[in-house]
Amino acid sequence: MTVLKSSSAFLLCFLFVLTQAALLPPNAHQALIKHELPAELGLYNNSDKVKILTDNNFNHEVLHRNSSILVEFYNSYCGHCKRFAPLYKDLAGILFGWRDILPVSAIDCAAEENNGICRQYEIMGYPTLRYFGPGFTPSPGNYGKTINTLELKDVVISLARFIVAENRTANMTDWPDFQPLPENIQTTNELFEGLNSLCQYVILIYEPENSTLGVEVILHLNRWTDIKVRRVVDLDSAAKYRIDGLQFKIATVSRSGNVVPYSTLENSAESYVDTIKGFLNKQHITEKPYIEPNTASMSSNLGNSDSDLKNILNEVKRNKHLVYQADLEMAIYYILYNEIPKTSNINGEKLLALQRFLSVLNRYNPLGPNGQKIISKIYAFVMQNQREMSSQEFEKKLKYLTEINHPIFSSNSYVGCIATKPNSRGYTCSLWQLFHYMTVQAANLDKSQDPLEILQAMHGYIKYYFGCTECSEHFQNMAANHKIWNTTTKDEAILWLWTAHNEVNQRLAGDVTEDPNFPKVQFPTTSSCPLCHRESYTKSTETYPDNKWNKMKVLQFLKNIYNPEYISRFGVTDESLLQPILEKLRRKRMIGNVFSDVDMRMGMLLYGFCIVMLMVAFKLFGLKGGYRKKSYGHDILGKV
Repeated sequence: MTVLKSSSAFLLCFLFVLTQAALLPPNAHQALIKHELPAELGLYNNSDKVKILTDNNFNHEVLHRNSSILVEFYNSYCGHCKRFAPLYKDLAGILFGWRDILPVSAIDCAAEENNGICRQYEIMGYPTLRYFGPGFTPSPGNYGKTINTLELKDVVISLARFIVAENRTANMTDWPDFQPLPENIQTTNELFEGLNSLCQYVILIYEPENSTLGVEVILHLNRWTDIKVRRVVDLDSAAKYRIDGLQFKIATVSRSGNVVPYSTLENSAESYVDTIKGFLNKQHITEKPYIEPNTASMSSNLGNSDSDLKNILNEVKRNKHLVYQADLEMAIYYILYNEIPKTSNINGEKLLALQRFLSVLNRYNPLGPNGQKIISKIYAFVMQNQREMSSQEFEKKLKYLTEINHPIFSSNSYVGCIATKPNSRGYTCSLWQLFHYMTVQAANLDKSQDPLEILQAMHGYIKYYFGCTECSEHFQNMAANHKIWNTTTKDEAILWLWTAHNEVNQRLAGDVTEDPNFPKVQFPTTSSCPLCHRESYTKSTETYPDNKWNKMKVLQFLKNIYNPEYISRFGVTDESLLQPILEKLRRKRMIGNVFSDVDMRMGMLLYGFCIVMLMVAFKLFGLKGGYRKKSYGHDILGKV
């Protein structure tokens, strides 16, 4: 009876533990099932007046055409590109009247499918503006005409000069006549000679020397088919039509020979066009109809992801200091499959930078067995090329390795680096996370004695491969100012990168590229690591005084959150691809995710209570008077 009582107490406690374990959902570690979050749609959409180019339509829209085209090659995660995008939309609005002669377009080089185009056209920085004339065909050294300014007025002038310099061919039927009015024209009949019979007016524009004013007005009014706009560059010829070049710079001439001069409020193409349109409205002369492009078939790929996004945001807001496996993988994917393949030939310092980067990635990447195999083999492949290799060779080899080793990545979307504002965070956020992770792994693992291995690899990668030109320049300047090459220990490397990241956060706080739900603050915050701060400092977006930090605590904090044991797998869709040795740790984290702190404390108290009860039970019933074993067998045999 005493054994039964003590056994019952033990059984009750054991059943309690099993019951609590049974409460765990079978896939609690995958609280978030596979997410198909929308891919970033670039910086422009169908509501803008910017024609969106991709690998599918680029050649059709740019090559062998009877018109010109302006193309912006941009990178959707590039801060400079994001700041320029509103201006480029304004430019598209300004030049909307030119669209039959020069549509304004853009292609996102951050999209993996566009790698080949951006590589072929040797795009070395973002944003890059290129003009392509009628009949353009690419050839070595001829990949369009680069416009070396982003000032809108200067861009317009450059475009006007490119267009007027084109040789009009028989195929260019809609191309305007940009030739200045000949000086020998004397009569109205000569002025209208060769024009369409429907043309009611010739409008003359005085264009001073070294100006493109007349060309711009002709392009703006090209869609008004009932008029003909001509440039007049000689004041003597202009005087025949009552243009003096001072007060009167525009004249309308009817077929009957009636000449009316006009003045303008400003000496700009916009003012000239407004004046002329006012005259045309009075004459009931209108622009030819504009047919909107058919975008009905272009369905949105946003999908039903609102609940998914909300789940991720709740997770990230609740655990602001966690590092996520998904983000580390997304950074590696984008680097290997997008950034490196779209670069130009890889040689010299550029090749050395790639070798150094792949070397540290090979040592410290967070991928599973398949991923590590690919990194190792692509690193070996690059190391075999000691002089030069093309990015096409790199891409071809990478795709081959991917085909024979897939699947590789356990996640296909950002978690901690998720964005609530289009084209923010994402890759740039994950790139910081990856390099922080590698500095910590380099310090914790005894794989190299070089304290600069991660910082040197990062510096070379950002200098030669990072798609944001402005960001790259900022980082290189910061590296020089903060004496990156004077780092002498691996712990110093961790803190150097932390300091650099906070400086970037301070510079970009409040910038138009900032996601309002994830403001740029000095990290770690007091809520994430109170001991990292020597005293409270509320203005977290300002430059944080160096003496306000307890750097030893910061170092300890960074080593903890970037420790592989504590990398969160929230959002991972296939854990079988990750390292199996972390399975036990994953289950430990799983329990922590399911139970609150109160639940865990109550569980520990009950567990302790069970231990005490077991000890009391054994004390009272197991040891009192000892235990005398009965020999049932002798009794039975004795009765036989």
